[in-house]
Amino acid sequence: MPNDLTDTGPTPYHTPRFDALVAEAGRIATGLGHGHTGAEHLLLAVVRDPDAVPTRVLAELVEPADIEKRLLALMTSPAYHENR
Repeated sequence: MPNDLTDTGPTPYHTPRFDALVAEAGRIATGLGHGHTGAEHLLLAVVRDPDAVPTRVLAELVEPADIEKRLLALMTSPAYHENR
């Protein structure tokens, strides 16, 4: 197992959930009319999956629906497109 950031050891494999979340992030981007898939699309896909570990952790701190609402507000705002 690599013990520092310069050791490039074997690349970890993708889990089926990871692949599904990446695919969902792409669908979200397409659905919003975005020509790119970014971290914001991936975060939205994650918070929409109540069984994802990050969502379960976030749910202990905030309401995932509030994160989704805020992300969508930002991602559909004129300022979002101006900063691209």
